[in-house]
Amino acid sequence: MHPKGRYRIPLLLVLTLLLVFSVLSLSLKRSPALSKLQGLVVSMTAPGMEGLSYVGRSAKQLWLGYFYLVGVRRQNAELQGHLEEYKQREVLFQEAQQALTRLEVLLDLKRQVALPVIGARVIAYDPSLWSRSAIINQGKAQGVKEGLPVLAPQGIVGRIVGVYPEYSKVMLIVDRKSGADAMVQRTRIRGMLKGKGGNRCALEFVPKSADVQVGDLVLASGLVGLYPKGLVFGKVTAANKKNPGVFQEIEVTPSVDLSTLEEVLVVKVATLAFPEP
Repeated sequence: MHPKGRYRIPLLLVLTLLLVFSVLSLSLKRSPALSKLQGLVVSMTAPGMEGLSYVGRSAKQLWLGYFYLVGVRRQNAELQGHLEEYKQREVLFQEAQQALTRLEVLLDLKRQVALPVIGARVIAYDPSLWSRSAIINQGKAQGVKEGLPVLAPQGIVGRIVGVYPEYSKVMLIVDRKSGADAMVQRTRIRGMLKGKGGNRCALEFVPKSADVQVGDLVLASGLVGLYPKGLVFGKVTAANKKNPGVFQEIEVTPSVDLSTLEEVLVVKVATLAFPEP
């Protein structure tokens, strides 16, 4: 038999069966019984299909929302990082501005005293409560010597009591071991300024008959050779004449905030007089 004849009969059979199934399918679709059955099936399955469709849409929206939120969170994190960076830059800028202002004031003080000075930074404080001293970053290598006065723009800070190759120790005027001859600017009354710890001093050995009032400036007298005459120690904040004895109790608050020192000047000459303010 020819090969083409071999496949002709099965092919005709398949085509015939497809034609029969198609006719039967069309006739069944027009059947009332089948239509009722289809309606019943649709009525029973439609709610479920609608629910599945709703769940599908919700899941899709939730999934898309998740990716949206992930993107928003990532963007917020990036923006927060930039904001923190800008804040840090602003802090550094403000610090630079404040440092520049302090250095300008210190430069004005240098011009005012018209004496050789050494600029220094305070790098540490004595942690003990009894001793009040600070460490500066200039020492013997820079020409610092014991006994030299240390100044800030607002007034006297203290004097050098220890010198090392690259550092020095400053005894602050509030230290209990600190003492210097001083005078009240308004009346020229003299006394001994003694450190009392904390942030206060006392002007001692002032007679009760002397005129000393709250608000009076207390200056270095220039005697004893510790501090040049005319530099400011501080201001009288209390004066008591009712205490026992012959001397007043006079409290002096330093003009310099000794707990926040950053830059200071070490005066290389301790015995010359400054012009009085």
